[in-house]
Amino acid sequence: MPLTRKQIANIYRPQSGKIIAQSLAITPSAANVQIIAGNQIDLSVPLVGFRLVLKLRDVIGTANMTSANPLGYLNLLKRVYIYGRNSRAGGNMTLWDLDLPSIAMFQAIFNPKAFSYNGVSSAGAASAGTELANGQPGTPVTGFLNGTTGTYDIRITIDLPAYPFEAAPATRPGYVIRSQEWADTLQMRFEVPQITNGTTHALGTDAGTTTHTFTSYGSGAGSPTLDVYGLPTLMGVDLDANHLPGVLSRISLPLTSVLQAAGGINTRLVTLEKQHTTRIAAIIGTSTVAPHFATLSDTNLTTMGMVIGANRVVRENDDVFQHKQEVFRHWLAQPIQGVTPFDFVGSGNPDSHYDAGDAGEGTTLELRGTVAGVANAFGNIIQEIERFSPSGALYLA
Repeated sequence: MPLTRKQIANIYRPQSGKIIAQSLAITPSAANVQIIAGNQIDLSVPLVGFRLVLKLRDVIGTANMTSANPLGYLNLLKRVYIYGRNSRAGGNMTLWDLDLPSIAMFQAIFNPKAFSYNGVSSAGAASAGTELANGQPGTPVTGFLNGTTGTYDIRITIDLPAYPFEAAPATRPGYVIRSQEWADTLQMRFEVPQITNGTTHALGTDAGTTTHTFTSYGSGAGSPTLDVYGLPTLMGVDLDANHLPGVLSRISLPLTSVLQAAGGINTRLVTLEKQHTTRIAAIIGTSTVAPHFATLSDTNLTTMGMVIGANRVVRENDDVFQHKQEVFRHWLAQPIQGVTPFDFVGSGNPDSHYDAGDAGEGTTLELRGTVAGVANAFGNIIQEIERFSPSGALYLA
């Protein structure tokens, strides 16, 4: 299908965010769930992803927290679950099923400005040394929350793209979310943990008398809120009719016992889905309130590799710091404490994914590594899978 200059220009025309749900009440004083039903999600124009904006005020009173979790108020969304019925699959499919800290860390490996996390004091000035202003995680991960008494207004903004992170712009419309495939079945579920004063919880460990009073952003009343936006893109009716979008799925696989006992260099960490895989990340640390990390560590899992069929090497089982350097080589992003990535789309072209789905029957796809073994060790393995590749006249194989 020869394209005119105008059609080429129209392939990817991203628009500003369009509100799906505004001011959903997030109440950390009691665990709660917010659900957005399919008929609330406007797919009249294809979407290339979603945007979340979490806003809150937390007044930490009486006593400092004993210890604060390194990823701070990102922990106030312990599950982001986006799913629906896809016509290509003929059944339900998951787009995202991760906690917000893992989403932020996974993106930040490949994008040095993956999200914004703005913290200010009640006086309106940047609270240096306590909350980051537009900061990104590094090594060590610090600055998101220190737990001292005070008033903190926090705004977190993060995008959830439907395409692989930092994919070349021309490839992004190949993963649009359209009504033709999803109709009105797409749903979103946001789960909020309970923060009980004076205990160990999603934000860390309180002193016995520490209190958290959560209200709306910039106010002493109301509740924290979550705004959800769709990210539409225009491509013209003729182009839209000449392709069938691919579908990416991001899910997490939690690890506990395998990280809590010492193992040799070939310790099996997890068996992955044998599907076309664009990226994998291991986030390793400790936790007593899963999935919230109390610490992040590069010393418990010291080597990591990927094999298929137990002996076919996909990624060498090497020092994790050697693997971490790849994100700087390809994306100029800084390595992040506790996070080891395997990237199969360093070119920015999703077609360079690892074709695990083409491996022989009866084989397994595994992550292996060297485990030191520590108490309360916890990990999240994130696998980004291309369930379907883009197809049609725009994406000839």
